[in-house]
Amino acid sequence: MRQVVIEAPERLVWRQCRLPEPGPGEVRVSSRVVGICGSDLHAFAGRHPFISLPYMPGHEVTGTVDALGQGVDGWSVGDRALLEPNIACGKCWYCMTGRYNLCENLAVIGCTTAYGAMADAFTVRADRLHHVPDGISDAAAALVEPLSTATHAARLAGELVGSVVAVLGAGTIGLLMLRTVISAGVGSVGVTDLQVAKRDRALRLGADLAIDPAQPDALDQLRSSFGRRPDVVFDCVANEASMSQAIRLAERGGVVVVVGVPEEPVRIDLPIVQDREVSIRGSAMYVAVDVRRAMDLMISGSVDAEDIVTATFPLAEAEQGFAAARRGTEVKVQLRAE
Repeated sequence: MRQVVIEAPERLVWRQCRLPEPGPGEVRVSSRVVGICGSDLHAFAGRHPFISLPYMPGHEVTGTVDALGQGVDGWSVGDRALLEPNIACGKCWYCMTGRYNLCENLAVIGCTTAYGAMADAFTVRADRLHHVPDGISDAAAALVEPLSTATHAARLAGELVGSVVAVLGAGTIGLLMLRTVISAGVGSVGVTDLQVAKRDRALRLGADLAIDPAQPDALDQLRSSFGRRPDVVFDCVANEASMSQAIRLAERGGVVVVVGVPEEPVRIDLPIVQDREVSIRGSAMYVAVDVRRAMDLMISGSVDAEDIVTATFPLAEAEQGFAAARRGTEVKVQLRAE
């Protein structure tokens, strides 16, 4: 079978591998749709803080179960499945208290494991899979993983009903964050992005305003539109400029949730954070409750894959898919099995 490998910065190759056989408690999944994540792009460029090269990408995936290992219950050959890629130890304090996204021994399929789902097939523990409900397309099912990042971040932010929210960045995670907070009942939400097309898309998906963060008066525009400072700012960009804006926006008791993956350490204005009681929270992956919430949003139609997926390539054209994703004009690029 074929497996995509990022051998070195900006070098993608196909590796021929033996078709894996599932061990006890495992299933084999034939990949149907695999998304290219922002983390994949950071790693492809050799700039991801937690992914070392070479690595095998593929963690946003839906597929079909095609083989069962010994002792597997609840799955049958032919079932559609979506992957929850975090592999936790189940023994550390975080796992024992239900916060396995913070597992001290966490591995992530398609990021830090010796295999990924950007392949013809992969094997995985059966408990890392979720059944795909009828009525959800393969493209939508493959979006559940990044949407779970947004539902987790929203849950960490606390009660959002009637609140004022800003979302920095209108890429995949930013737009999924937008739809998630709207579904949570926020009072108003503004979005920032450098690209006009992405700002326009954010407006179509329900943002009350969308502005260019490079404008000198960007923060004033947001505040004046809201009538006050936002209660929560979700930073889906996570660089020094966006964090500075997030903190300035959330002054005086606001909350900043860091959702994007920073490529490098970021300096923050600590005097402002301290003096004006700004709370900064990291948001790392998700747990099962967040995945279930993401599936509910898909089932209800609150999130529509057609609003997010802007380009699809055959799996065999993974290199072209990465090139399209790196141009920055697409929102979500997916690869589909031929």
